[in-house]
Amino acid sequence: MMAWLRSSCWIAVLSLGAIQALDASIQTVPVERIKLIKEIQARLNISFQCEFSISIGQTRKYAMANSSGIIIVDRAFLESADRGRIFFAIAHEYAHAYLQHDVRLYEHLSMPIGQLPPKNLPEIRRRFEKEADGIAARKAKEMGFPIESILEFILTQPDAEKGFHPDLRAYCKPRERADYILAVYQSS
Repeated sequence: MMAWLRSSCWIAVLSLGAIQALDASIQTVPVERIKLIKEIQARLNISFQCEFSISIGQTRKYAMANSSGIIIVDRAFLESADRGRIFFAIAHEYAHAYLQHDVRLYEHLSMPIGQLPPKNLPEIRRRFEKEADGIAARKAKEMGFPIESILEFILTQPDAEKGFHPDLRAYCKPRERADYILAVYQSS
């Protein structure tokens, strides 16, 4: 019993420390960026009819999400990107969370061998990325974010999959991705 109590107290202290660290990290982000995040969150929650939350942290990407509705925006990206890029990155992640892409991908990974032939996972990831891009483009148009900034964002980021065989890429090449986003934006 005493060991449980000690571990529970340790967890409470750890949680308090994590909260203080989050508060400290948010304090380094300019106030106007915090307001922008809150505005985007409110507008996307209404549009998606959900209650997702956005946190600021450190990611290996611009932003990331999970199906429980937690979106994390990279602090360095948030501090340096313009409104259109920030919106697009968040809207893209909202689409992933809303459509539960992580859960759906896991379902494909956890299928018992011999049941149904597993689908090509890079193909599934490509489809999910394209789906999220399309939804983010529609939301950008709907909410008045200019496409030029978004296209520049897509075209100027390094191609992390350069040299990959086309069947192994999760994303289209930047030019193809930008063309698709533009087509969806214009047709919305």
